[in-house]
Amino acid sequence: ARATEPLLAVRNGWVWLDGQVVLRHLNFQIRPGDCWLVHGPNGSGKSTLLRALYGDIGVASQGQIRRRGIEAGVPISEFKRRVGLIAPELQATQPLYLKVAEAVVSGLHASVGLDAPPSAAEHQQAMRILARFGAARLARRTLRELSYGQLRRVLFARAWVREPDILLLDEPFAGLDVGTRTALARRIDQAIKDGVTIVLVTHDRRDWPAGATHELQLRTGAAVYCGEMRSR
Repeated sequence: ARATEPLLAVRNGWVWLDGQVVLRHLNFQIRPGDCWLVHGPNGSGKSTLLRALYGDIGVASQGQIRRRGIEAGVPISEFKRRVGLIAPELQATQPLYLKVAEAVVSGLHASVGLDAPPSAAEHQQAMRILARFGAARLARRTLRELSYGQLRRVLFARAWVREPDILLLDEPFAGLDVGTRTALARRIDQAIKDGVTIVLVTHDRRDWPAGATHELQLRTGAAVYCGEMRSR
């Protein structure tokens, strides 16, 4: 049976950026084992919502985002260590001098780069996850040596390395060739079957996983639909 307490709960969620309303009056709960599909046209606020759920931006004072286990005084970094994240800005901010194994280990710390060399246990975990994503042979290469598709595989491994409670995936298949997309989509399908909680942002209907349980359709920052998956 699913736990009754949600992993994430948004109440009266409004987000302002640069003096503009980007998200307005959102209310929903994400429970363990849910797979939420967030969709809508470009500019509808999808990526901003994912950044707010992750904790990089806050909601306006009249609303709140509650995260299980994160009470007053507990740093948001504690939540981020339980989350696997894939987002365009994450790909853009990875230090290109990092070796692939180091980039994956950084996912254990929810950090960009590393403050210290990986421990033997961390390196072993990184190699295990890289093998799962067919990228173990890349471990000693630097990020700057990778193709776009190879780098996305590495970022998937980084997101999965902690065996996270929740995956936040922002356009995870954008720009990928068919073979890479198919292989990574299979990993998401398996995570859904394994009961990992997922929020997947996309504007492309072809990216909708078969196991999605809920959907949030956004238009100009507001929910057009929020609830269990409708017929496709």
